[in-house]
Amino acid sequence: MNEKKKDIRYVGVKENLLFGLANAGQCFSYNMFTGSYLSLFFVKVFGIPPGAVATMLLVLGIWDTVNDPIMGGIVDKTHTRYGKLRPYLLFVPIPLAISTILFWGGPLLLQNTRELTVKIVYMYLSYLLWEFFYTLGDVPYWSMSAAMSPSPSDRTRAIATARFLSGFVGGIATVVMLPVMIDLSNTHKIGWSLREVFAFCGAISAVFIIGLFSLAGLFVKERVIQQVEETSFFDAFRFIGKNKPLLLIILSNVLGTVSSIAGVFGAFYYTEVLNLMSWSSLVSLVGGLGGLVGMMTIVLIKKHFDNRQLTIINKVVPAILGTLAFFCGIRRYDVWYVVIPIIAVKNLLCGVFDAYNSVVSTEMIGDTVDYMEWKTGMRNEGMAFSVLTFVGKMQGRLSTSLGTALLPLIGYFVTEQTLPDGTVETVSNCTEAFGQPTQFWLWAFFTVIPAVTGLLAIIPYHFYELKGDRLAEIRAEMKVRREASADETNGGVTVERG
Repeated sequence: MNEKKKDIRYVGVKENLLFGLANAGQCFSYNMFTGSYLSLFFVKVFGIPPGAVATMLLVLGIWDTVNDPIMGGIVDKTHTRYGKLRPYLLFVPIPLAISTILFWGGPLLLQNTRELTVKIVYMYLSYLLWEFFYTLGDVPYWSMSAAMSPSPSDRTRAIATARFLSGFVGGIATVVMLPVMIDLSNTHKIGWSLREVFAFCGAISAVFIIGLFSLAGLFVKERVIQQVEETSFFDAFRFIGKNKPLLLIILSNVLGTVSSIAGVFGAFYYTEVLNLMSWSSLVSLVGGLGGLVGMMTIVLIKKHFDNRQLTIINKVVPAILGTLAFFCGIRRYDVWYVVIPIIAVKNLLCGVFDAYNSVVSTEMIGDTVDYMEWKTGMRNEGMAFSVLTFVGKMQGRLSTSLGTALLPLIGYFVTEQTLPDGTVETVSNCTEAFGQPTQFWLWAFFTVIPAVTGLLAIIPYHFYELKGDRLAEIRAEMKVRREASADETNGGVTVERG
């Protein structure tokens, strides 16, 4: 095997960029659905009690454990002349954009409705509709990162580009647009209520979905040869049970769920303690600089650490930084000029490791696909990457559910009042719990508590075996198999290059 053939690059710069931009368009919408704003939106803007919100998110978290693998199984059974992934990426953007508008426009559409049942029903239906179309696009999108090239270096570049652009462009929604708009509304600098702010941001998200997410279906190609024989739908589910490395990744993410509640309490901390949501924009931008450093150094770092080692480091460092931040600000957590520099430094350093983690976590799913192909001869990108998406969403749903349920326990309550024009507005109140003011608990749940509990996610990686020489041997053997298969079919992955 000559070295020139060994170093073939299948995905060109243009295709790599378009793949990343598609993720940016998708994440512009998704970032608004993360715990940072979702709980705030339901409780403070929509006026739905925390208990009802927590219950819904728990129910949907359970549904996600079934929904995503089902979608993965359907994807793996899809065979068209466009491939098994591209048809979904071509179809999804428009209905996803429409469902996004309907979701964030709910409080505006029901602004004069005091019937709690109507609000809860709308909350469930609009969320389920958005969730359905998001899954329909997200599973094929991340599956494409393994199907667009057989080369691990190609995959690293594609994933790193997607993660970077999604953080840069997609982050506009949560880093700049929403915080600034919320502050302008709260300080009456614009004549919009929070309902109108969220509806506007939802409409902008829809534009990004259609304009950017569509690029994946239009311009990204599938290159890895797929098996021709049909597999049953339940075979796809049995695939997960046989894939030990994938099961360990799932378990790690489940154990790390509580660490994600920082996002929930962060939104309430900035609005209720510091009284300025835009502070989150500043510290997030600093974190983005750390993310840029991470993306620029990921290739160098991977020369010294394998994915398993990086994953463990990515859990330990944020735990240390979160603990230090808590104690540095424990006495002045309500003074912005004390805590903002602390949070900014933490975000800068965490941003580097978050960037590493965003690439490594997706690569590891791709490794499990190769592992099962090596072990069984079958490729199941759809099922494997459905695990990546459902675990991420399950973490988000369960952590947001837990965080929202904890709000009353730490003394945070929301009541409704009717304005002279008949409009119903929500009013928040902070009291105290367990001998400490609510603001203290918002600071603790924003920093130290999620940081320490996140260390539980390390345990499963003690048993993870796709590392070092073993992973290198599997990749080398699969390269030989694919090249032989490509030669037999007079085409295949080595013919079409970017």
